[in-house]
Amino acid sequence: MGMLLGASIKMVVRDRQSLFWALIFPLIFLGIFRMFSFDDLGETDLLVAADQSSPVQAALVSALQDVDFLDVEVRAELDEVAALLAFEDDGFDAALFVTPGVTDGSVSALLLNAVNDPIGHEVTEGAIASVVDDVNAALVDAPRVIAFEARAADVEVESFFEFLAPGIIGMGLMTFGVIGLAASLSRYREEGVLRRVRATPLAPWKFSASVVVAHLLVGVVQVVILIAIAYALGANLVNSGLAGFLLISLLGTFVFLNLGAIVAGRVQGRGAVESAANAITMPMMFLSGSFFPTSGLPQPVQWFVELLPLTHMLRALRSIGLDQQQIWQQGPELAVLVAWAIGSFLLARATFQLRDA
Repeated sequence: MGMLLGASIKMVVRDRQSLFWALIFPLIFLGIFRMFSFDDLGETDLLVAADQSSPVQAALVSALQDVDFLDVEVRAELDEVAALLAFEDDGFDAALFVTPGVTDGSVSALLLNAVNDPIGHEVTEGAIASVVDDVNAALVDAPRVIAFEARAADVEVESFFEFLAPGIIGMGLMTFGVIGLAASLSRYREEGVLRRVRATPLAPWKFSASVVVAHLLVGVVQVVILIAIAYALGANLVNSGLAGFLLISLLGTFVFLNLGAIVAGRVQGRGAVESAANAITMPMMFLSGSFFPTSGLPQPVQWFVELLPLTHMLRALRSIGLDQQQIWQQGPELAVLVAWAIGSFLLARATFQLRDA
């Protein structure tokens, strides 16, 4: 069995197409998305603690609400502790504390900036400082009524690239499992490898097991390499350890390998197999949250997305890799993935048979 596994690993490693789907394809996505700074795009959610019965504070709030990319929410009472909780739990990006100054009519405005993207951080601070200057200029009787100060918030805020990195790893495992295995089995069939294996005394299940285990081992190497590259590019995915991340990755990869075997068993011809495999992976790639949160999808689509294995795999990977959770905290995601693993394995076993090769 050891020699058979070694031979299967060699076949996987020598398969340039499988290696492309395992490493080069997700690496291209990591590099391309890292060139963009998505955190400074769209709206900045701003909390403002101000007394709107004060004309000066009311004028400042009104001016902030007129800025297109600022989504302003006013709270009469807000301290720094509550602001930090709002950053972490409610997704706010910054908080502005507006309080009466030491002189009559003056106001102090302190900005607590939690935007961790360098460009977005500067844009937010610069825009609010500009609004303060404009309000000061409009108050001709007191040209320097509002004293503005800004400092960075001491809070961990997930960047877009950190959200993206587990998505690309999951996408890479999916394409490697479904497209890579389906194409490999189709090629083995066309080149007569499966027919020759069938003619030997080797039990078919041993050959199938060696192919699956070989792909799982390559998948582990794929995950480790991508984690290291993501870390070098600014995303730490092993905050709670590597073991849980790898276990979820292996479980998801097993599901995708089963899907690849099902495609290879049901579709004839290498071109048709690759097209069918792409038809499975492409919708999951974009709908399951590889690149963007699924919360932005229409509600009926979200219900469908909850049925997909990649959705739950990515949710568990992000919880473990970014939120420092443990694998035993991923109960719902594990239940769905285990159900997919059992169901897809039974269907793959019934669909792909060496005697049909």
